[in-house]
Amino acid sequence: MVSGKYSALSGAITREQAIANITNNLANVSTSGYKKSNVSFESVLKGETQAKQAKGINYNRINQNFTDFSPGAIRQTEDPLDITIHGEGFLKVQGPEGPLYTKRGDLAVNGEGLLTTSNGLPVLDDTGGEIIIPDTDSTQIAFSDSGAIYTLGEEGAKTEVGQLGIFQISDPAKLKRESDTTFSLADGATELPDDNSRILQGSLELSNVNMAAEMAKMIDSYRTFETYHKVLKSYSTIGEQQEELGTLS
Repeated sequence: MVSGKYSALSGAITREQAIANITNNLANVSTSGYKKSNVSFESVLKGETQAKQAKGINYNRINQNFTDFSPGAIRQTEDPLDITIHGEGFLKVQGPEGPLYTKRGDLAVNGEGLLTTSNGLPVLDDTGGEIIIPDTDSTQIAFSDSGAIYTLGEEGAKTEVGQLGIFQISDPAKLKRESDTTFSLADGATELPDDNSRILQGSLELSNVNMAAEMAKMIDSYRTFETYHKVLKSYSTIGEQQEELGTLS
């Protein structure tokens, strides 16, 4: 009976973790460039693996937490500092502890002319350096589809002032999720120059979270969690009754 109780407990814990993951996805449904997080489950058989004969109690646990990098919808904003990376490339930015990668494209220019993300991380160029925009009206900034940055002068004259660093990742599954839509490289992953992705100015890639699908998963996970909770309560009741019988004998 004790083993069955631990099996139900492991199931309740994994569902609680799944609910937390779904809650985080729903909280970022309106975050530009957010990529939804998924979890997968596995069974652990006492003394055996799933491929062999099942003996003993079957326990649940989270097998892995992985990111869905499928593209989100594109929203037109007409803001010249909003960009969408159309393709598999990532924007490279400077994090507190090293380079990070993001699909979020709502950019800004700070008081020193530094091109940054909306939360202040410096955007890096194709050589890993910071990008300085000359003192100019942000409405006079243009991005080419290859990521070149221009300032616009009189009569449409263009002056190139930088180049966005757009990179593909050798194995996106090895990207480690960091804060605010950013990712870092885990062991075994490398960045590769991206010549295939294209920059769309005046638009943003939205979150790829499907609210209806996430709500359905939330309801299912919560119901399953409640079932495990009821099983645990039943085991507790049975245990109390066994103790009473033992006292009477």
